[in-house]
Amino acid sequence: MKRSRKITKEEREILMNMQLRSKLSLLVLFYIFGLILPFLTCMVITLNFRFFYLLIVALFLLFIIVFLIPKFEKSNYQISDIRCFESVVVSSKPHDIYYYVCEINGQDGVFIDHRYPVNTKIPKNTEVIVIMVSGSKKYKDYIILDKETKKVLSDYRTRFDLIDC
Repeated sequence: MKRSRKITKEEREILMNMQLRSKLSLLVLFYIFGLILPFLTCMVITLNFRFFYLLIVALFLLFIIVFLIPKFEKSNYQISDIRCFESVVVSSKPHDIYYYVCEINGQDGVFIDHRYPVNTKIPKNTEVIVIMVSGSKKYKDYIILDKETKKVLSDYRTRFDLIDC
């Protein structure tokens, strides 16, 4: 069984310099705006702004979800006790248009039944550092770093993301 260890200062600095991304995909954001836009259109056509405050509250909640929550998560990287372990890539396959998915070995040596989106194709048996941001049981929140170059391989983009935020 591979032992987990605390992340080093260098790895913490890499986490702090990582690009912020919301966990919501662009499709979900379009859906939310698809619900808000007819509401706004009806208010403008009828000139009845009685429920305008609901629109403001919805936009404020959207702002919190998309921008402020990732910033709070990033500030949590400084204070919390984050652990990591070294692992090996079992497989890396193309998935959809512009990203790949890879499978990694867990701490017990058996591959984790979760596919991680990565931005480049990773050769098989590449050694990586797996950072457990939210704990050892929350597989989807693992961040994968290349062991040699210390480059972030994880990518939170989904197939619906068309732009880099």
